[in-house]
Amino acid sequence: MTADVSAPAIPAIPRPVMGLAGRVAVGLLMLLGIGALAGGAALVAKPDGSVMQMPLSLLAGSPFADYSIPGLILGGLFGLGSFAVAFLGLRSWRLAPFLGFAIGCGQMIWIVVELDIIKELSILHPICFGLGLAIAAASSAWGWPTFQGWRATRR
Repeated sequence: MTADVSAPAIPAIPRPVMGLAGRVAVGLLMLLGIGALAGGAALVAKPDGSVMQMPLSLLAGSPFADYSIPGLILGGLFGLGSFAVAFLGLRSWRLAPFLGFAIGCGQMIWIVVELDIIKELSILHPICFGLGLAIAAASSAWGWPTFQGWRATRR
């Protein structure tokens, strides 16, 4: 008789559950997506900043001659990117909470760099920074079980 030598069962990595944290993260990603798409479109449509009443002099000392590239980054990364991550979250992709965390952290970095470049503070800066922080926090809570499941497969 031969002994049945089976490999130990590797725990499955759980898909993210759309609990409260997931719903909050997806909702905030959609909110960011709407705002970022609108802002990015406005900057690309009028790269002189006139639509948003931002003079080109704010970009002095930055690598940008006008607002077209910042508008593309804003609309593409934070607009379309946020919608894409929200869609992946609704489809329960394992990577969605981690991408949500990255978008949230990226949003906070974007605001800090923007403030360093333009040297002016508006009410939207703390609101957008807080939005990024809330997305990162909700995404962390949402993705924690998936992260722990992944870690368990590495032991």
